Amino acid sequence: MHGKRAGLALLAAALTLLLSGCFVKTVDELYTLPRHSDEYDRLELAIDAVLSGQSAAYSAPVSGPNQQSVQLADLDGDGQEEAIAFLKAAGDRPLRACIFSRVDGDYHLTDVIEGDGTSFASVEYVQLTGQPGIELVIGRQLSTDVLQSLSAYSYSDGHVAELMNANYSEYRVVDLDGDSRKDIFLLRFEAEQPQGIAELYRWQAGQMEREKEAYLTAGASLVKRILTGNLMKDIPAVFVSSAYEDTGLVTDVFAFQNGVFQSVTMREVEGPVSTVRSYYVYASDIDGDGLIELPQILPLPSAEGSDENDSAISWYNLDLDGRSLPKLTTYHSFSGGWFLKLPDRWQNQFCITRGAEADGVHGYAFSQWEDGRRTELIFTIYAFSGENRNESASADGRFILAEKGDITYAAKLGTGKWAEELSADRLRDMFHFIHIDWNSGET
Repeated sequence: MHGKRAGLALLAAALTLLLSGCFVKTVDELYTLPRHSDEYDRLELAIDAVLSGQSAAYSAPVSGPNQQSVQLADLDGDGQEEAIAFLKAAGDRPLRACIFSRVDGDYHLTDVIEGDGTSFASVEYVQLTGQPGIELVIGRQLSTDVLQSLSAYSYSDGHVAELMNANYSEYRVVDLDGDSRKDIFLLRFEAEQPQGIAELYRWQAGQMEREKEAYLTAGASLVKRILTGNLMKDIPAVFVSSAYEDTGLVTDVFAFQNGVFQSVTMREVEGPVSTVRSYYVYASDIDGDGLIELPQILPLPSAEGSDENDSAISWYNLDLDGRSLPKLTTYHSFSGGWFLKLPDRWQNQFCITRGAEADGVHGYAFSQWEDGRRTELIFTIYAFSGENRNESASADGRFILAEKGDITYAAKLGTGKWAEELSADRLRDMFHFIHIDWNSGET
């Protein structure tokens, strides 16, 4: 009963937004308790009949962008939305997506998608076939293990047709072949298979066809992040970052080009491309050019007062043959939440130490590294807090870089040759905040 009430509350909210119009109410109407629309009541009656007849309860998807028990979508492209109720009943194939169509003002159950599993993992509505309407992609949790089942369905003339079905660990919908239709990219890990498997399903000749599978790097295990974006201009790819051995991270890149689904990082001719690194820095479009860059960790020279774990990051692009093109060097302060885009010629020629104290704050001192020793100070970056943070940030030759929350970030230039090549505005252009992935809580 609790599941039923929760589902109806979500249904009410969805239909209220859908069906309400803009009109002026009288004073009496303003003080009258809101009533459901006739359309809502009819849909509620239709769903209640199914709930009672099948001894079912609402079972909302537990993840993904659509987590309502009842959802609205124009599945067949006739300009009128169907209502899809996600339920769980007893017996075989307990997970049921019930599709209700509106006919002459009333809702009628037109078809039911039944499946095995303990819960709906996710639901997405995407254009897979290029036909009118949108297709329904449903993920189901099969057990308490990581393995899940993914199915895609089309809906036409009141009937559902299954387009594909496969077991998966992770999936994404993405247009890899550039035909303006979404493809289904999925990953699967099997006990008897030492490497994770990547598969691509594309709409071809009236059906979803599975391309020849590709593989993740041997030793890649738990998937940490999946990113879709351009590998090269107009060449989309999927970037899969996975835990590697004990403390490492490896990124596998998959693309579809010249009719072939392939792992760019596992080219058979030249051997695997090294994308393993020692801690969690993820691929991203770090320079904003529309292409995804991969990171390579570069340990910094160790000087007195430096952190032995300090590293710079060299960012590079890959082409379809797995060749790398250097793009940018950065320093990331993950604890501070900021990073700097550095001149290319600084690579392997600077170090970072604990800076001189300023109003109780020790900054990050960037110095030139030459002949195995720290030489001239380039600049120091500070993070001030408290009521007088802006005053501290602007005192003794310092200048404000940026503000975020209750922290003011400031810098002070040194007096060496590299410092003379910089200015306050140039350093502000180099300074950026680290983006937080709100889904994972990771940078």
